[in-house]
Amino acid sequence: MAGGVETFDAAAFGFSAREAETLEPHHRLLLECSWEALERAGYRPADPGLPVGLFAGCAFPDYLTRNLAGLAAEPGGKPLLSAGVERDSLTSLVSYKLGLRGPAITVQTYCSTSLVAVHLACQSLLTYECDLALAGGAALPLPQTGGHLHAEGDILSPDGRVRALDAAANGTVMGSGAAVVALKRLEDALADGDVVHAVILGSAVNNDGRDRAGYPAPGVAGQAAVVDTALAVAGVKPETVGYVECHAVGTPLGDSIELAALNRVFGPGRAAPCVLSSVKPSIGHLDRASGVTSLIRAALNLRDGVLPGTTGFRTPNPAMDERFTVLPADVPWPLDGAPRRAGVSSFGVGGTNAHVVLEQPPGREPRRSAGPQLLTFSAGDAAALDEVTSRLRDHLAAHPSLDLGDVAFTLQVSRGHFALRRAVVVQDQADAVAALADPGRWIDGETRRRDPRFRLVAGAGSDWASTASAAHRLLAGDDVPAPAPTRDGALSALAAGLSRLGIRLDESATDTLVVEGGAAEEWVLESLARLWLAGCTPDWPALHRGAGRRVELPPYPFQRKRFWVEPVAEPRPAAHVPSWRLDPQPVTGLESRLRAAGPWLVFAADPVGEALAERITLAGAEVTTVRPGGECAFLDTGDFVVGPGDLPSLANSLVVVPRMVVHAFALGGSPGDVEVAAELWPGMVTLTSGAVGVLGPDLTTPSQAALTALTARHVDVGAGASIDQVLAAVLRAETPLAVRGDQSWRPHHEPYELTGHAEAEVHRDVPDLGGRRGILLVRPDPAGRVAAAEARVARLAGRGRWTTVVSASDPAPEVLAAVAAADHLTEVVLSGVPPARPVPVPESVRSSGAVRPRPALGTPFVEPEPGLEQEVAARWAAALGYEEIGADDNFFELGGRSAGAVRIAAHWNLPATAVVELPTVRLLAARIAEQRS
Repeated sequence: MAGGVETFDAAAFGFSAREAETLEPHHRLLLECSWEALERAGYRPADPGLPVGLFAGCAFPDYLTRNLAGLAAEPGGKPLLSAGVERDSLTSLVSYKLGLRGPAITVQTYCSTSLVAVHLACQSLLTYECDLALAGGAALPLPQTGGHLHAEGDILSPDGRVRALDAAANGTVMGSGAAVVALKRLEDALADGDVVHAVILGSAVNNDGRDRAGYPAPGVAGQAAVVDTALAVAGVKPETVGYVECHAVGTPLGDSIELAALNRVFGPGRAAPCVLSSVKPSIGHLDRASGVTSLIRAALNLRDGVLPGTTGFRTPNPAMDERFTVLPADVPWPLDGAPRRAGVSSFGVGGTNAHVVLEQPPGREPRRSAGPQLLTFSAGDAAALDEVTSRLRDHLAAHPSLDLGDVAFTLQVSRGHFALRRAVVVQDQADAVAALADPGRWIDGETRRRDPRFRLVAGAGSDWASTASAAHRLLAGDDVPAPAPTRDGALSALAAGLSRLGIRLDESATDTLVVEGGAAEEWVLESLARLWLAGCTPDWPALHRGAGRRVELPPYPFQRKRFWVEPVAEPRPAAHVPSWRLDPQPVTGLESRLRAAGPWLVFAADPVGEALAERITLAGAEVTTVRPGGECAFLDTGDFVVGPGDLPSLANSLVVVPRMVVHAFALGGSPGDVEVAAELWPGMVTLTSGAVGVLGPDLTTPSQAALTALTARHVDVGAGASIDQVLAAVLRAETPLAVRGDQSWRPHHEPYELTGHAEAEVHRDVPDLGGRRGILLVRPDPAGRVAAAEARVARLAGRGRWTTVVSASDPAPEVLAAVAAADHLTEVVLSGVPPARPVPVPESVRSSGAVRPRPALGTPFVEPEPGLEQEVAARWAAALGYEEIGADDNFFELGGRSAGAVRIAAHWNLPATAVVELPTVRLLAARIAEQRS
């Protein structure tokens, strides 16, 4: 489990609170990992100074469906989805935020994603599309603590253990995490003094095509081919590879196919068996991040000379022969005159395979640089700056063999882009550890300008020879002669040295640097530190005369805060208990209402139906009666007889189009073609007999329950029902009714809170349970109504203590347990009509209206000039919600979007593209001033 995915350092990356809380977790971790990969490589994580490519992919964004379901419908929601949630934006957003100018390619090949990304990054470097490349992947399933339920035939382990390459392998366990590596052409890395952990000799990617059992299945031929091709690209023979970091996820079939593929490539006759291993028993299967994670493990093993063990390994997979071995624990990997080499495999669902061949890194000569040295670093806020200081101190104390000059160079070229800065001048390793713990030796400041000009001013003191010597030794170029030991010589040496480092000196400048006679080398470095704090941009490699080397140092301590949209909790379905309420229909003025409702068409098949037709006739209404018979016939009385299939002919034979249709064939026991009638006369009233249970025993004909859902207008007629009350009920169109005697009843659904827990048998039909408790699951459809009626009859007859649950989907076990606890209920409606199940409304993702502090940017804060610059800055601050905005701040780095840029441009009657072309306060203000003049 990765953990902490709900937290994020929004300020470090320049996100607003709204952007941060909607930013998908894969995007968050890939941003942080890319930043850290650059820092660990010794390059600035923002605008690193060379073309950097990014190749990465991620798993499905669960955050989108679980937490942000309503975002697209909110104002400004779609841009947030497109730029921080969709996988298409994964790499381009990182490139935008970190200022990476090489290719930004999102890769999606399931489990092999990140190793395919490594392959593509290598190709990009070899074709000089970029000079440094980042490659990786992320997989962060939500919820993070979800675990899994084993299902027979699934790839997931039934006991939660991964036994990769083992005879007892029975499935995998999915992990959670993200990983990124930094890659560079070897000759460039060595020339630039970079840290090299391992060398990629060659890589290959292919697909299994159709040569496999099915789309998700692996293929032996494809896997063997990709390993063989990678070895050929690397120009090495299989017998020179001593270790393979396998894909091996711990499934019996997958591991056996991978071993079969390796058997095809690694021939017999090796002097020693090749060690196979897999990191997945230790951390789980990281899905899209698994390939690069395996690459990192193999690189570190090559660097440290370790043949790795595989956690929990006991007995080899039967497909493994003497050419291979699996170690239960790590063992040393001694050199035998040939370089250590390893292979890394990653195979994706869908058949995309990747293999990389690695070699141990070239050696690096140790060295000791003389003091003093200048340590510089920066952070987004005071807490982070103190943590950077503490981490660096602990790291130096734990690694006394580090060269202090290399440490200083790495800090200078990679850790100084924030405005809040700290510098320390130290003599050696022990002094550095002590100085980093002593606030009295810290030189702190906040940069609020960019590349200011300074003027050198001679101060007091007489020992100008020392000052000249110090300036010359630390700042002069290689072939510059020693300066004269005079005041002018010292000032000249200092001016030449600072100019060589890119410090802008100007005799007319108002800012001054006072130079004292007798100043030592420490003073020169302290002065350089203060110039850096003031906003100057020294050429740090020039300070080290091109001999600087990078070393690994602790990464930036992100100051994470919670930025998270909670998922809408799936509520327990609203439960309703159906019942009947007395609702007698008025019979006053019935005859006039019957006449007004006509003409009538009445389907009668029993005495009740005939009585209804006769009562309508007596009321003086026009009525046509239809009776069941052999075939369609028009009688002399003006009535009709119909047989099966005759209703369309009847509809065509009617002289008068009826306004009220009553279908009462079901009262005679057989409903006839009632479904066809409902299609021909959609407003028809369907009559049933004993299809519902108002009082309990009156549910006599459960088979007719389906008819109660056939039409919106329905009346159930009980034995001895009053004809006038039935007709009064027929005339009421608003709700179904049941007539018992001279009273009408209407259905009612009472809300019911499901509580408690009990056991009950769950069925989808109605067997005889005797005295046992039973729950019948039905859907809200005609068949469900029939089954529910049968269950009620069975309950009354003592054939089970049945409760029917009406639900459009299978309820959760805890819901059924709560229903079982309500033994007195005969029916519970969870969803259906009526009532409809409440639709959960996704939680709104709202932006905070509070004014926020200016985020930590790579651009130092510069106070806007009074007048137009302050006017522009104030409008930007109001639009973006910040307390203040600097003159050189970029509108889009502050979180501005194109729509806001257009509105700002329109305020000053500028072209719509004005803010895009002039994205800082100072540039836009200059354009406005030019327009006004």
